[in-house]
Parts: sequence; structure tokens; C-alpha cells
Amino acid sequence: MAAATYRKLVYVSLFFVTAIIVTGASVRLSGSGLGCPTWPKCTNDQMIDVSDPHRATEQINRLFTGAVGFAVIGAFAGAFRRRPYRRDLAWFGALLIGGVLLQGVIGGAVVLLELQWQSVALHFLASFLLLYGNLELLRRADEPDGARVLSVSARVRTLTEIVFGLTILVLVFGTLVTGAGPHGGDADVERLDWPIDNAVRLHSLTVWALIAAVIGLIAVARRDGAAATLARAEAVLAIGLVQGAIGYIQWFNKVPPVLVGIHVLGAASTFIAVSWLRFASHRVPSPARSPEPIAVETLTS
Repeated sequence: MAAATYRKLVYVSLFFVTAIIVTGASVRLSGSGLGCPTWPKCTNDQMIDVSDPHRATEQINRLFTGAVGFAVIGAFAGAFRRRPYRRDLAWFGALLIGGVLLQGVIGGAVVLLELQWQSVALHFLASFLLLYGNLELLRRADEPDGARVLSVSARVRTLTEIVFGLTILVLVFGTLVTGAGPHGGDADVERLDWPIDNAVRLHSLTVWALIAAVIGLIAVARRDGAAATLARAEAVLAIGLVQGAIGYIQWFNKVPPVLVGIHVLGAASTFIAVSWLRFASHRVPSPARSPEPIAVETLTS
């Protein structure tokens, strides 16, 4: 299998791993979190049950997890057929399979714990860990074999890590907003006993800190001539501003489910962009090319 073909398999896996974040949110936003009250069966009597809209929504999401698993297995198996073979690609493919299995177990625990907000938050954050693993696999599939070296200045690298850390903090504080908000997945589930206004303020403060850090990174990257970092930081800024605007619009419109779903997709998009920004700090040097042979003409007298 050619390296370009293998990259396509990894992109397919990335699509499904990203999509499951949004479809998982749709279960909660539609109030279908306990549509299937048991796990791994939908009900005590039936493995699959789509007899009402809530059960159908939860059941479809569970079945979609199987599609994610097949996509990840494809990326793993493809690593063994890729030429040249790379052990690191096979290793990360195996980690992705383990991540999907772990997510299935966490999802089952969420149901058995009756959607306690802490379990829902853990399930959401674990999805981003799985997403990062898939992005790392894609990064490696795009690189030649070899050791990475730092490709930016130390201050650009430091600011990049700050941006990445703040992004994770934004996600964590976003789960507090979800825990205190109106969309818990079921009308009777346990919620975070904290005013949602306070959770939103904390979340928005970290978002503004992230935007400020990205602007600072853009200025330093431009000064230091870090072209790849600059381009990716500008993309992060654009996505982040749109994501922030969606956040404010949904808040002032009393968090309608559709806008919340779009906001979740925006969170995944922002995380992908920030992860790709982080990857720009290191690169694998291109293999040294042998000098072109010098043509020697034979002069005859």
C-alpha cells in the first residue's frame, strides 16, 4: 500500500472519531441519554431496540461507535500493508483501537451511573484524547521516517504549549457549563450544583485568555519567521473567534440544542487546529539528497 493511500485511511478514521463527539452530544441534547437504560444491551430483554425516538437515538449512537471501531481497525491494519512499513504507525493504530474500547466502557458506565455529570464530562474529555491520538497518527503518516527536531525558537515553542494547555482548560471548564446547564440527557439526572452563570463566566475567561495567547503567538511567530506556526496560529484565531461568537449567541438565546451541537463541533474543530499548531514546533528533517552527478565530457582531439 502506498503512503498516500494509507493517509486516506487515517483521514477516514479521523472523520469518524470527530463525528462521534458530535453524535454523542446529540444524544444528550435530545434528552435520549437513558433511552437505552442498560449496557451493553439496550434493555434487559433486547440488545437492539428502536421502539421510540429516545431509544432509537441512543441505539444509533451506539451502533455508530461500531463504525468508529471499524475505521480505526482499518488504520491499524493498513499500517502493516503500508510500504515502507513503519512500526510507530502500527503502534499508534493499536492505541486507537484501545481508546475506542475504553470509550465504549466509559460510555457504558455513564449509562449505569444514570448520566451523572462527572461521568458525562469524563466521556467527553476522553473523546478528545482519542482525537489527539488520531491526529498524532495522521501527523506521523504525513512525515518521513526519522527523529523530530525543534523547528521554531524556544519562545515560539513555549507560547505554543501555553495555547495548547489553555485549550485543554477551555474544554474542561466547558464540561462544567454542561454539568450545570439544562441539557443533561434526561430530565431527572443529577446536575452540577453550581450556578450556571458562574460556570459560564469561568469558561469564557479561559476562552479570552486563549485568544490573547494566540494573538501573542502570532506576533512572536511573525517576528521569528516561524512560517508554519504563523499560518496555523492564524487559522486557530479565526476558528476560535467564530467558536466564541457561537458561544455568546447560544448563551443569549438560552442555549438551544441546535446551537449547542454546533458549539460542540466547533470545540472539536478548535482542538484539531490547536493540535496541528502544536505539531508545527517539530519536524523530521528531509533526507539529505545526494549531489547530482557532474557530467564529464570526453574531449577528443
